[in-house]
Amino acid sequence: VQDFYPTPGTLSTCMYYTGIDPRTMKKVHVPGREEKAMQRALLQYRKPENRDLVEKALRLASRADLIGYGAGCLVRPKRGEGHTGGSTRGFPLSDVRRGESRGTIGRPSKSERTASDVRPKRTDVRPKRRRF
Repeated sequence: VQDFYPTPGTLSTCMYYTGIDPRTMKKVHVPGREEKAMQRALLQYRKPENRDLVEKALRLASRADLIGYGAGCLVRPKRGEGHTGGSTRGFPLSDVRRGESRGTIGRPSKSERTASDVRPKRTDVRPKRRRF
C-alpha cells in the first residue's frame, strides 16, 4: 500500500482527481479516506487502536476467517462475539478448561506436539551465581 501525493501537471494527478484514465476514458478506482485508513490499519494490525478498522476491512474482503483465536488470525473477536458457551477474560472456555494459559492459545498442547515443535535444551548455559 502506498499513499498517493498528487504532483501538479502529471497524468496520475489527473486520474486521481477525475477518476478517469484520459488515455482510455475508462473509470479508475480511487480509494477514499476510509479505504486508505483500512489499508494502513491492515499493515499495522497489531496496534490496538486499529482493531475496529482491521475487523471492518477483513469483513468487507470476505476474510472473517482471519478474525478469531487461531494462530493465523490477525485480530480476536470482540468480547461476546465469535464464540458460544461464554468465556473467561475474553478467551473461549474450552481453552480455559484445559488449563492453558494466555500465551498457548492456538499452539498444540503437550500431547499434540511433534519433535519439530520441541525446542532442544541448551547446553552452553553458564551455571547461576550463588549469592552469599
